[in-house]
Amino acid sequence: MREYRIVRTDLWWNISRKKQMWRLMLLQYLNWKGLRTPNKWLARIFYHREDAVSALMVMKKKDEQKSD
Repeated sequence: MREYRIVRTDLWWNISRKKQMWRLMLLQYLNWKGLRTPNKWLARIFYHREDAVSALMVMKKKDEQKSD
């Protein structure tokens, strides 16, 4: 089961995806190329919350299509 979140930092927003498999928890951030990275400093920056919400919806849709 994946959990998607919009993470608020000091001045902007990031998108994260958390997946727990048994005892292992995998936390990834969306980067500029549309891929996932475990490094928070390489994550894509959204200056407006609305932009982050729309990118989150696109990210969820792509993940659904990949899993089918």
